[in-house]
Formats: sequence, structure tokens, C-alpha cells
Amino acid sequence: MRTFEKYSNLNLLWLFPIIVPLGTILLSFYLQEWYWGLMDDVQLLGSGTNISERFVNYLAALIAFGHFNPTSAMRSAVIYTWFEHAPVLVHVAKWVEACLMLLAWGIAATRVSGKISALPIFMSIALSFHYLYDTFFFLSTHEVIGLLFLGVALNGFLAAVDTINRGTRYASIVASICCLLIGLGAKEPMVSSGVALGISFLVLGVANKSTRSRALFISAIVLLLSVGYAFSLIIWVQSSYTSSYSFSNIPRMLGSFNDWIRKDLLNHSPWIIIAWLLVLPTSNHYLRTQARLVFTRKQLWGMLTGLLLYSGYLLILLPWNTVSYYAGPLGVFFAFPMAIFVAQVLPLSGSIIQIVVPIFALLFNMLVSQWALTRESLYHYDTQNLMSWIDGNPGFQNNARSKLVDCNAMEAAGAITSHLGRDFALDLPGFIHRGPNNYPSGRILVYTVRFGSPSDVFPVEEWTTLFYSKYWQVYLKL
Repeated sequence: MRTFEKYSNLNLLWLFPIIVPLGTILLSFYLQEWYWGLMDDVQLLGSGTNISERFVNYLAALIAFGHFNPTSAMRSAVIYTWFEHAPVLVHVAKWVEACLMLLAWGIAATRVSGKISALPIFMSIALSFHYLYDTFFFLSTHEVIGLLFLGVALNGFLAAVDTINRGTRYASIVASICCLLIGLGAKEPMVSSGVALGISFLVLGVANKSTRSRALFISAIVLLLSVGYAFSLIIWVQSSYTSSYSFSNIPRMLGSFNDWIRKDLLNHSPWIIIAWLLVLPTSNHYLRTQARLVFTRKQLWGMLTGLLLYSGYLLILLPWNTVSYYAGPLGVFFAFPMAIFVAQVLPLSGSIIQIVVPIFALLFNMLVSQWALTRESLYHYDTQNLMSWIDGNPGFQNNARSKLVDCNAMEAAGAITSHLGRDFALDLPGFIHRGPNNYPSGRILVYTVRFGSPSDVFPVEEWTTLFYSKYWQVYLKL
């Protein structure tokens, strides 16, 4: 009984690295009254007046742009219709989606590991990845909803493999296939996760005689659907915005790989070091002497599944972008095998180590989440101040109407004036997308460092500062 109470209390420590970052973000939405973003929010708000109109129009726009995301189009149509006059509630809805997604994958990690502690450990590790937090702040991103349905599908497939009753098994497989297709329809890179899961269940079928037929059946269906979906995207959808996506673009892939090493892998490194320390001879004699007995076959399969998911998604991202919200799913796929590993190995360590590791997770997650929250909240604050300044500046408005205002951020060039029209009834044309290089005199540049370059300089001899904040500045070229 004392041993059970001891481990129960130790497991409770893992709740704090989850509650603190998630609770802080949720509280900030209300304290700061978060606003719309400058990515796709304007397009979504203006794509119709009800759910069906917004779904049809937004999906058509995505297809014309080289995307096929029916899941995201429907999700956006629903959320932006329900809360079109309350952007804070859209942020809250995105927060709820992220929490459900983490819960789904955490439950899957628990199913595979057989350890209840895998759930909070998974969520703690996932919340240590800084790019995962971008999904909380960028409303129109699609990664979270895709991961949510893929996580539910994985749980259903796991249940089907373990279920003896034929009727229950097939019902679970059918429901999981539906969730898989919904997940794939969220964003194109999710197809790599379908392929990874198909290969993973193929390995499970080969390795485990008792569940071979069920696992191979699931593998065949998942691989057929995922590969077929991938080829259909290449043949019928890829165009315009996605036309430059190619594995033959070696310089771009090398640049993306370098970004992954400098940012993503660096962010993973504390947990990689912890895993290494847990298996050091000085910290875990049992693991050193009986390594093959520590992990069950299913746990090894679960860690392989996580490796396949991570490497597959990274491979898909290399010709595109391995940073920002694009890389958010990597944090989930990294946390899945790491949680299985830590949940199994940590109880074999001493009590001090079992206390220190979750405390480290809390401190690490506080650092990462506060860094992301401070950055994004200040960006939102600066954006709202910029729009208030424009609303109170008739001279700037006249220049904008005369087409004398530019902006170095392409999407923001149109989004800022559209939001001004919605909230301030200010009728201004969109800014012209242009950078500061070879800039003509007499024009005004709305400049953000997010889309700038370290080489961008504005000497006082050539530029007059009209508005200044950390993320937004307005300059007049003399």
C-alpha cells in the first residue's frame, strides 16, 4: 500500500508541467482580450455569412491555392461562424482542440506502454516543444485538428488489435478509418502519419503471432488509403502555392535540415539528455544488466511507431519548412516514444530522480511557454496599437487612399486594412507588398521585423519614424 501511495504521489508531480503552461495561456486570452491574426482570418471572416457558405468558399480558395483541406475548411467554417464577433472565444476553442489532441495521444501512449504515468509524461514532454505553442496563437493553422483525429484513430486501431469480439473489432476499425480520413484531410503533411501508422501495424503483425491477422488487416487498409490519398494530392491538387514543393530542391532541403538541427533538435535535446542519464550505469544498474527485460515487445513497437511518425513527418517538411507552426506535430511525435521510454525506465530509478525529473519538466515548460506567450502576446498588443494609431491618424489614412503605403508582410498588407474596416469602419485599400530595398522617397512603409532581414536598416538621414513598437514600425522615406 505504501508503495502504491508513493508512486501515486510521484505521478501527481507530472500534472504541474501540464497545468501551468496550459492554464497560463488560457488566462492570458481573457486578460489581454486576444484579437484576430493576420494570416487567413480575414479571408475566413469574409468568405460567407454562415457555415455552408464559408465551407464551400474557403475550400474552393484552398484548392485554387494548391491545397485540399476539407477538414480544416469545415472546422474553420464552424468556429468562425459561431464566434465571428468574439475572437477570444476562437482562441479558447483552439486551446480546447489542443488539449483534446494531447489527451488523445497521451491515452495512446498509455495503451502501448501499459503505464498510467505515460499520459501526463507525454503531455509534459509535448508541451516542452516551442513550435507546438504556435498552434495556440495562430488561429487558422490546421495541424492540431489533424493530430486530434489521427490520435483518436490510433486509439481505435489499438483497441481493434486487442479486441477479440469480431463485431466490436470491425466497428472500431470503421470508426478509426473515418477518423484517419478526417485527420488526413486537415493538412497534406498528415499523409506521412498515415503511411507511418500503416508500416507500424505491418511490423506489429509480423512480430506478434497472437494479433497478426488483425494488425496486418489494419496495416493493409491504412497503407492503401494513405498512399492513395498521397498520389491523388500530387496528381490533382498540387499547384500554385505548393507547386515549388519538390524533393529535388536540394538546397532548400539542406536549409530546412539545418533549421531542424539548430531549433527543433536543440529543443528536444534536454529530454534526450534525460533519457541518456536514466540509462547511465551509475543511475540505473537494473537497466544496464537486464536491458532486454525492461521493455515489453509492445513498448518497443510503440517507440518504433513514434520514430516512424517523426521521421516521416520531418521528411515531408524538409522541402518546405521545418520551423514555426509547420513543425508543431514534431513535438507530439517526439513525445510519444519518449513518454513510453520514460514511463518504463523512471520507476527503476531512485526516488530523488523520480522527483527531480518532473520538477525539471515544470521549469522547462514554464520557460518555453512563457517565452512563446510573451512573444505572441506582445505581437498582438503591438498589432492592435498599430491599428489604433492608424485609426487616429488622418494623414496616414490619406496616404493609404492615395496608394502611398507599403508593407513588407504580404498577408498583413491586406489583413490590417480589412480588420480596420471591420472594427473601426475605416475604408482603406490594402497596402502594397514591398520591402525596404531600393525604396522610393515620399512613400510610407509599414514594417514588421517578423518578415524583415537583419540587413534592413533605417538611418535617420533617409527615414522618418512615424510609429514604433517592437514588432511594428511605420517609416516615411525622405
